[in-house]
Amino acid sequence: MIFKVFKITNDDLKIPGAFEKLTNEQLAQIHGKIQAGEWMILILPVETLLFFYSDSNRPQNHLAQALNQAGLLAGKKCDYQEAAGAEALELFLQLATGISQGQAEPRLIQYLREVYIQAGECGNIGPVFHRLFQRGIWLHEKARMETDFFRFSIHPHEAFAELAQKIFGDLGNVHVQMIEAPAQGLHDWLDALYHKGCRKFTLLTHEPNRIMPAKYATQVLSIERNPILSSNVDILLIFDEQAVTLERRAITRRMSSRQNFPLLIFDATGRVTDANGIDRIYNVFVYQVHDLQRIAQKNREEQAEVGEKITRWIREEAATIREWLYSDSRHQFAGIIGATPEMQRIFELISRIAQTNITVLIQGESGTGKELVARAIHQLSKRANKPFITVNCGAIPENLLESELFGHVKGAFTGAINHKRGLFEEAQEGTIFLDEIAELPQQLQVKLLRCLQEGEVKRVGSNEVIKVDVRVIAATNQELLKMVEEGRFRSDLYYRLNVIQINLPRLRNRQEDIPILAQHFVKKYAARLQKAVDEISAEALQALYAYPWPGNVRELENAIEHAVAMAIGPSIELHDLPIHLQQARTSEPCDNHRASRMTLKEMEKHYIRETLEDCGWNYEMASRILGIGRTTLWRKLREYQIQKPEKV
Repeated sequence: MIFKVFKITNDDLKIPGAFEKLTNEQLAQIHGKIQAGEWMILILPVETLLFFYSDSNRPQNHLAQALNQAGLLAGKKCDYQEAAGAEALELFLQLATGISQGQAEPRLIQYLREVYIQAGECGNIGPVFHRLFQRGIWLHEKARMETDFFRFSIHPHEAFAELAQKIFGDLGNVHVQMIEAPAQGLHDWLDALYHKGCRKFTLLTHEPNRIMPAKYATQVLSIERNPILSSNVDILLIFDEQAVTLERRAITRRMSSRQNFPLLIFDATGRVTDANGIDRIYNVFVYQVHDLQRIAQKNREEQAEVGEKITRWIREEAATIREWLYSDSRHQFAGIIGATPEMQRIFELISRIAQTNITVLIQGESGTGKELVARAIHQLSKRANKPFITVNCGAIPENLLESELFGHVKGAFTGAINHKRGLFEEAQEGTIFLDEIAELPQQLQVKLLRCLQEGEVKRVGSNEVIKVDVRVIAATNQELLKMVEEGRFRSDLYYRLNVIQINLPRLRNRQEDIPILAQHFVKKYAARLQKAVDEISAEALQALYAYPWPGNVRELENAIEHAVAMAIGPSIELHDLPIHLQQARTSEPCDNHRASRMTLKEMEKHYIRETLEDCGWNYEMASRILGIGRTTLWRKLREYQIQKPEKV
């Protein structure tokens, strides 16, 4: 298998335009001709790039046919450059990071996402492009958070807007007046100032009926009937020397009426401001084209230095992906396995938020992998080398939980014979994962809220405030919003935790992941148990598909561990699976129909009772298997009225 890219100059193609998508019909026509398992086409300003992942290393002589079939070829042939392996991977990651030709290209990120979504809907991409896209997002966020690469002003209009922000600070009330601005390039000037906060624009022109982009709400006035520089103008852009005469006394009058409030002038002609010594007036800042070009060039040089650092990151990531391409972990993302669209969206979200310090709430049934997601966020963050502390809020007795979280001082309570640091202090500069957050007692919810808002804790028995720098990730298998409505969970804490929400799907809703997960667990437990088991029979796999998996991925893992232990030959057979999975495969149709109509609560009740029976009603062992705390288990036993038989 090999990853390649074909670079085709846009002169050879009939394309809709840079940063435009092809139609689904055109993609389908290309797909019918191209010899690739996964592929994606990107239309950039100068060239069109066709990336593909294929098991064929033969020359793509059919490429011209594919493009011609889609109506994209301008002539009878197309000349293209080809790159493969590390070079092609690095190019894709560079684009996914938002960099083109060594410079920041803000349009790339949104465009690539749109093309990626379209390619997924058309079935043109799979795990390789999923991985590349997700890692590209992660690299973009890393570059954005850890460097100034995307903040350098490398064009004159950007440099001018940055100067305006430095001079005036908040630009919300700053009035910008333009004199005979040309149609070509005007959008760049308006957009740069608008992006920095300017909202008041006026254009003086000989064409008072000129149409301007609605976004900027520009007032268009006649240059003959209005003064070039009125007292309310703060930024003056002069594009035509023939249309304006700027007198020194007009500027002096404006400065006097505004108590010397700054005036920023851009003279695109280089002649209007030179004659009268305007630039020597106090608090009047005059820039010409060569001034801004000099600033932009210096910024480009500094950006290039920062870009070398990002290039090293990209090369390291490309090398990692090349190793991954030849490994058997094709469907893994930071230790999480999944190929379904739902899981790919979760992987993308993790990639976007990992580099930030934003609080995350993970929701999902028991066994769906909430802790794995929390660990993935931590591992991909800047805190990866710092502690990752896991707290099961439902497993710690209520009277000890406050001390565990926030610590205590000597003598705070009976048995407190020494000072003790809490888990928030232990997690300093790292991440704390609060599992089963719904089990947190009301009085501790107040203290946790203060910790999240103020970044400080108080040990039990002390009034000393301790500052903590900890990222908080919380998880629950309950409906927190419903608990808020019922008054069992504080609304202010809920909204503080629920800045970013990740909802993990049930295993029964991601069936195409079942064989991938099962094979992963077969390999894991075959190695652990030193058995030569490496496959699952069709009959056994059918049973895995038929079972509803109320315990989700954790239950699947336990079932495969059981099956590997029971297997005699190299393959897991139906009779190697736990008995209830065999029954799911061999049940009569009516039983299957009844099972398919069981409610979630009925399945959960059935699963809890079955687990307790398998554990001989050992509640501690059952809690571990179910992945819930003892408190949660007792609550569910009461809810479902599950009682231990008198004789077991």
